[in-house]
Amino acid sequence: MPDSREYVFGPYAVDPARRVVTRNRQPLAVTARAFDVLVVLLEHAGETVDKDALLSLVWPDTIVEEANLSQQIFTIRKLLNHEDEPPCIVTVPRRGYRFVAPVTKRGIGRPTGARAASVPQPIAHAQLAIPIDPAIPLSTGPSAVVAISSDGSRIVFVAEDAGTRRLYLRPLDVFGATAVPGTEGASNPFFSPDGEWIGFQAGRQLQKVAVGGGLPLTLCEVADLRGACWTRSGTIIYAPGPATGLWLVQSTGGAAAPLTTLAFEQGERTHRWPHALPDGRGVIFTVGRAGAASFDEAALAVTEIGTPGHRLVVQHATDGRYLQDGHLVWARGGALLEAAFDLEARQVGGPARIVLDGVSMSATGVTHAACSDSGVLVHVPGEAQSLRRSLVAVNRAGTQVEAFTGGDSLEEPRMAPDGRSAIISLRNRTSDLWLYEFGRGSLGRLTFEGENFAGIWGPGDGTISFGSGGEGPSDIFTLQPDRSAPPERLVTSEHDKVPGAWSPGGATLVFTEYHPETGADIWVLERDAARVRPLVRTKFNEYAPVFSPDGRWIAYVSDESGRPEILVVSYPEAVGKRQLSTEGGTEPLWARDGTELFYRSGDRLMRVDMSRGPGDAGIPTTLFEGRYVPGTVTLANYDVAPNGAGFLMVVANTSPSPTAIRVTLGWRGSRVNQD
Repeated sequence: MPDSREYVFGPYAVDPARRVVTRNRQPLAVTARAFDVLVVLLEHAGETVDKDALLSLVWPDTIVEEANLSQQIFTIRKLLNHEDEPPCIVTVPRRGYRFVAPVTKRGIGRPTGARAASVPQPIAHAQLAIPIDPAIPLSTGPSAVVAISSDGSRIVFVAEDAGTRRLYLRPLDVFGATAVPGTEGASNPFFSPDGEWIGFQAGRQLQKVAVGGGLPLTLCEVADLRGACWTRSGTIIYAPGPATGLWLVQSTGGAAAPLTTLAFEQGERTHRWPHALPDGRGVIFTVGRAGAASFDEAALAVTEIGTPGHRLVVQHATDGRYLQDGHLVWARGGALLEAAFDLEARQVGGPARIVLDGVSMSATGVTHAACSDSGVLVHVPGEAQSLRRSLVAVNRAGTQVEAFTGGDSLEEPRMAPDGRSAIISLRNRTSDLWLYEFGRGSLGRLTFEGENFAGIWGPGDGTISFGSGGEGPSDIFTLQPDRSAPPERLVTSEHDKVPGAWSPGGATLVFTEYHPETGADIWVLERDAARVRPLVRTKFNEYAPVFSPDGRWIAYVSDESGRPEILVVSYPEAVGKRQLSTEGGTEPLWARDGTELFYRSGDRLMRVDMSRGPGDAGIPTTLFEGRYVPGTVTLANYDVAPNGAGFLMVVANTSPSPTAIRVTLGWRGSRVNQD
């Protein structure tokens, strides 16, 4: 049956059945694809239509670049936007497009075909707001902040009371929330399938506590949790750190074991935010990649407990979870999207659509929302937090003494040997290196093409080395800050490489290479011998290498123990291996005089006395603790001042604390608009 509807807005009319667009009853010329895109936008007038949904509806059987869609939008705007008429279509950054002109539908018939399946069928829903006490604000940082029990009867959230994070439990049929005893310092809450236990992280431990009361029980150790879930088979799946694969541990505790392995050769740098599938075997999780500007460019993958490997199922998505009505829900750009999901085939089976606008998202890819099997949605209103950060100086007590420049995804500061300037990386749509001069407060761009990252000083005075890639693997280059000569390629191979540090005098560069069979390995470039050779290459991952100031030792990160730890080996023989950290560690850096080695352990900056050499290294102690942005598997995301009196750290710019948590009853099948 042909579609008999007609859309009228201003002087325009669109007849889908006859495929005609008119203005003041005069037909306009329009291409077939542009017409199809226009009809989809009109069908969802007033709603944000996701880019992926548009692509799948207009080009259902073809893989099409996003640029093609942009061209059709340009064509439509040129067709409809006359000088005396307001715009009909607006772009919703990082998400899609919205038809904003008032639309009247004449002769509406029931839509057919693929588009009919994509039109939301609203059902009744009710909302309630749970106000948040301003004296005990929500703690919406890099971690999950809210969870709901499977039956939808209870929610748990993280809030701060006098600077201390705790879990607060709120049954939906009771007014007011109560603090859960013993959960000081908690983050990342999640319920057991029966709703009788709450899992969470506190300090460096994954713990659980009974809803009915009692002391928390420790399950295993973690570093900086990036999500956890409790399966129906009694296993807890978790991401122990920001640059790891997933691990699993029994809900009764015991030895933890790896579940997924990062595919370094495919650009994978983190697995996080796991959510269990209802069969107790499958897990949906987020895959973050190197070079991505945000987790809007991440992907969802599925893995099976007991089966090696994982498979991508949705691109441009983060924090996905399966719903009992057969849909997969995920986040992008401050909105929740959904699509039909075949649980047996483990694949998406239809176009995506936006079901909830205005959801708070952290830059780590977590969405501050949860949904129960009974159809109750709980979320923190807000938007996607940007990765805008600032560079600050702190003393050895961790007190901020000065603030410097800021920028999108500012990371990896490296102070010049004279302390007058620092290399920083700014990542937006592309990643580039910049030079910040402390005395003048000026910021000058160093790189302009490709993806440029991991800037370090050396090999000579005033020379900078860095990683750079584009279409192929990243290689290592050098340049002069004044750009008096083009960048020079130092190391090239078929695999991605990240510079670590130069030895004193610039004779040797130690760097990380990511190999498809051995993962991350440590290599050296010996300039005098004109050779490149592996230094530490095992079946485990070894990365972030740094030379000691005397050039005799190399500290690095290894996961051979099952979690990241700081190790040291001699150079050039790579013998005398010794573990320096005791409770996990990343991002090693030496003091310029070689008497101390620093590293990160969660929110703590650790110090090891190295004055008697690695063979007689001191016991690690906490120098200070603070919520500074952690690094990745490339470089440390901080630096030591040349005189050792302080540090350059990176802080995330925070958003205002939310004032309420919203609960939506019977939300399945409806579109909840927060505009």
